[in-house]
Amino acid sequence: MEATGAEVLVAALRTHGVDTVFGIPGTHNLAVYEELARGGVSCVTPRHEQGAGYAADGYARVTGRPGVALTTTGPGVVNAAAALAQAYSDSTPVLLLSPGVPSDHPRLGRGYLHESKDQSGALDALCAWSHRVTSIREIPAAVGRAFASFAEGRPRPVHVEVPADLLERRGSADLAGPYRLMPRVPDPAALDRAARLLRGARRPAIVLGGGAQRPGDDEPVTGRLAMRLAERTGARVVTTVNGKGSVPESHHLCLGATLRLPGVRRWLASCDVVLAVGTELGPADLWEDRFALPGTLIRVDVDPAQMYGDHVADVPVLADAALALEGLAGRVPETGTRPRRTTGWSASATPSCARWPGGGPRSSPRCARRCRPTR
Repeated sequence: MEATGAEVLVAALRTHGVDTVFGIPGTHNLAVYEELARGGVSCVTPRHEQGAGYAADGYARVTGRPGVALTTTGPGVVNAAAALAQAYSDSTPVLLLSPGVPSDHPRLGRGYLHESKDQSGALDALCAWSHRVTSIREIPAAVGRAFASFAEGRPRPVHVEVPADLLERRGSADLAGPYRLMPRVPDPAALDRAARLLRGARRPAIVLGGGAQRPGDDEPVTGRLAMRLAERTGARVVTTVNGKGSVPESHHLCLGATLRLPGVRRWLASCDVVLAVGTELGPADLWEDRFALPGTLIRVDVDPAQMYGDHVADVPVLADAALALEGLAGRVPETGTRPRRTTGWSASATPSCARWPGGGPRSSPRCARRCRPTR
């Protein structure tokens, strides 16, 4: 297509299904905003670019679709940096678009409006990657790369910078089709080994993190599969804060988002097999640096680096969470299984206490008086 850089950029966004953009118009991005209006893309304008970044992050978390933010150059980009850093920490797919200084701008600067030393490099330190295009022809490829990175592996924010002069210059570009999502399929041998461990476990546990969430789904498929596996193995299920909502906390096997509690971590340390799905088991989840996990650890994650984190996986399952849980549940028989009896504290009066496994926390002195040891 023969068009301006702004037209190509908006057409590339529409190709990937973008219908909403969060941001603030500024001197250098006005050409893009004109094309967004003509292209039928809704623009949500907050009071500050940081709000645009957080709104794009929230949009991605709720809908399951990548959030897109559009700022102007220099200070506008930096204002959105805090939101991108949070999106990186929480693995949220956010695309930040911004103009940049013109293509022929000298590196030493010349007083150009909102000029910065290296805004793409600054964002690269906070995002999965940041890229400054050098031609109109490169714009669709950069946008396509962003959506490909969201679809494959661990989604994290990215930044695409288009020099301001390219937005109004005309040129030719070929639009690439939308990236087809191809979930990472688990290795059957890894699933077989993990299923054998879960079937033979005496005290199994399941930990669900943010990677077990499926935003935008009417039915929490991953959580449903996790609970099916829990019911077949008798495993208790605990979630991180980011994993909250993936499973119903009213279920008798669910301990809720309580991984931060010392008593829950002591219980995990007593489990012989722990299945961790989509979680770093990191300090942000634990409220401490790390904790003992002497049992056999099965880790399910799309990020291979997580298999070698603070808690090295004994059985790594590199796969989409839903596909891995479906494969594990299919390898555990539905009949002949029942929840295993756990020793420790049990409740005689309060239903909430009955959910805590052996060695679990006592929420208050009153709760402790109502509980009795079963050992």
